[in-house]
Amino acid sequence: MDILIALLLLGVIIFIHELGHFLAARLFKMPVSEFSLGMGPELYSYYTGKTLYSIRIIPIGGFVNIDGMEVDSKVENGFNSKPPLARFVVLFAGVFMNFLMALLVVVGITFTTGQAIQNTSPVVGNILKDANSAKVLKENDLIKSIDGISISSWKDIGETITKESKGRDILDIVVERDGKNLELSVPLTKFEENKPLIMGIVPEYTFKRYSFTDGMGASFKIFTGIFKDTLGGIKMLVTGKVKAKDISGPVGIVKVVGDASKSGSSGILVWLLVILSINVGIFNLLPFPALDGGRIIFVILELLGIKVDKKLEEKLHMVGMLILFGLIIFATANDVFNIIKF
Repeated sequence: MDILIALLLLGVIIFIHELGHFLAARLFKMPVSEFSLGMGPELYSYYTGKTLYSIRIIPIGGFVNIDGMEVDSKVENGFNSKPPLARFVVLFAGVFMNFLMALLVVVGITFTTGQAIQNTSPVVGNILKDANSAKVLKENDLIKSIDGISISSWKDIGETITKESKGRDILDIVVERDGKNLELSVPLTKFEENKPLIMGIVPEYTFKRYSFTDGMGASFKIFTGIFKDTLGGIKMLVTGKVKAKDISGPVGIVKVVGDASKSGSSGILVWLLVILSINVGIFNLLPFPALDGGRIIFVILELLGIKVDKKLEEKLHMVGMLILFGLIIFATANDVFNIIKF
C-alpha cells in the first residue's frame, strides 16, 4: 500500500511537470511525438495521429519528446528552430508547474484549515506521542499548579518547568479534570541531546477563517519557507554538512510515505505532496547537464549572444544523464542499506 501511495504522489508530481513542458511546446506550436509517464518498456499507449501518450513500466520519471531537439534537426517548427526565449519558456514550464501546484495546494490547505489561534489558558490540547507525560496527563486537563507554583496562563507552564526541572525529571502537578482536582507526578522527557527536559504537551488551538488577503499572504509565507528549507538542504549537501550516506532515493520516499500514512492523517500526505513537488522543481532547476536547469543555462548563454556548439552541448547532456542514473542507483542502494541496517 505504501508503494502505491508513493507512486501516486510521484505520478501526480511528474505528470504536472511534464504537462508544463507539453502545454508550453503546444503554445509555441512545437510538434510533440510522445508524452510519457515512467521509463522503460510501454505498458499502455494511445496514438492520436500526432502524439503518442504512453505509460511505461518503471514508475519513476517521465518525459515529453519534443521534436527538433536533436543536433542538426530539420523538423519544421522543431524545438531548435524556435527563438531562444520560446525554448527557455518550454524548458522552465515543467518546474513552474511543480511550483504552481505546490502553491495552489498550500493555498487550499490554508483557506480550508483557517488561522490557528493559540488558547492562552493552561489547558492541555495535545500530548506528544513519545512524551512520558502521556502516561499521566490527558487532553483537556487544566494545569493549576506546578510544584506549588500557581499557573494562570500557558506561558507560565514553560517558565515554571524550566525553573523547577533543574536536576529533576519528575514534577508535582495539580490539574483539574472532569471538575475534580488531581495531584499528579508527571515525568519529563528529553527529546534531543543538549536540550532541556520538556513535558511534551501542546496548547489548545481554535481556528478562524482567513480573509482573502491574509490567507494569500500566509500561503506565500508557507510556500517560501518550504522553498528556502529545500535550498538550505541542497546547500548543506554541496558543502558536505550532509553526508552522502544520508542521501535518499525512491526507496527512501516509499519509507517516508509509509511513515506518513501510518499517522492515519491524509493531511500529512498532502503536505508531503507539496514538499516533494517543490523538491522536484528545485532539483530540475539545478544547472546540471541533462536537467532542465542545465539546458536553460545554454539557452541563457545564447540569449546573451554566446554560441555553444550543439554537438558539445548534447555530449554534456549525455554525460549528465549517465551521472544522474548513477546517482539514482547509489541513492536506491543507500536506502536499501539503511533499511537493512535498522
